[in-house]
Amino acid sequence: MVIDRTAVIGFPVDHSLSPIIHNYWIKELGLDIKPYDKINVDPNKFEEQIKNLKIEGYGGLNVTVPLKELAFNISDKTSDVSKKLKSVNTLSLSSDKINGDNTDAFGFINSLDKKTIEENITNKKTLVLGAGGSARSIVYALNELGSQVRLFNRTPEKARVLLNDLSVSSSLVSTEELDDYANSSSFIVNTTSLGQKGGEHNNILSFKNIETKTFIYDLIYNPKRSSFIEQAEAKGLKVQNGLRMLIEQAAISFQIWHEIKVDVSNELMSLLESV
Repeated sequence: MVIDRTAVIGFPVDHSLSPIIHNYWIKELGLDIKPYDKINVDPNKFEEQIKNLKIEGYGGLNVTVPLKELAFNISDKTSDVSKKLKSVNTLSLSSDKINGDNTDAFGFINSLDKKTIEENITNKKTLVLGAGGSARSIVYALNELGSQVRLFNRTPEKARVLLNDLSVSSSLVSTEELDDYANSSSFIVNTTSLGQKGGEHNNILSFKNIETKTFIYDLIYNPKRSSFIEQAEAKGLKVQNGLRMLIEQAAISFQIWHEIKVDVSNELMSLLESV
């Protein structure tokens, strides 16, 4: 079945870069389908609006916050990773059913180069900051890559729920032990939104004694260099923002809908960095 209409849904969704990514591939491949859209969907009218979009001919929807759990709940069939995360970011709509998938965890994995995985993640201490929806995907991914992952969140109860849901062999890091654990970690990921707003400083960690071999990853990609990244760069650490993960998770969605494997080209990366 050819999926002719695709879009990203969210509330709000105006900031989304997904249309740039998907429309780049649609144009590059010369697909005879409609352009990828962005659509605001009210969480309080979620099921009704999804039904309407299906009637309008939409066959594929990417889902952003705060709609990912709602998307999971309305899916007739979900992938194994979606069941683990209790979250869906990719819907495939047919006349009789809704399939739900989540491409975030493997988008994150695909955003990492082999050397980083081998030297900083597998069988190494890793640390995830935050316990929101994104943190679920990252903890899942790091566990899949065989790391000794631990989690810090300023509200410990939320972090406990996350670890219980995922059933991973992990534990919380307390505020008192955070800096010591960070100093012995090989890979640290910020999944919080701290540093996303202009002039906002991410002060969760002290970078004073972070080892020079530690890899710092911030899911924030706008701004391109968050305060978290800037602090790491000032220490000479290897860093990465979340832009490549955004494209890699989109590539998996694109393949689910159109059965075409696409590459993350330098041209596309440059196009997004210029936005």
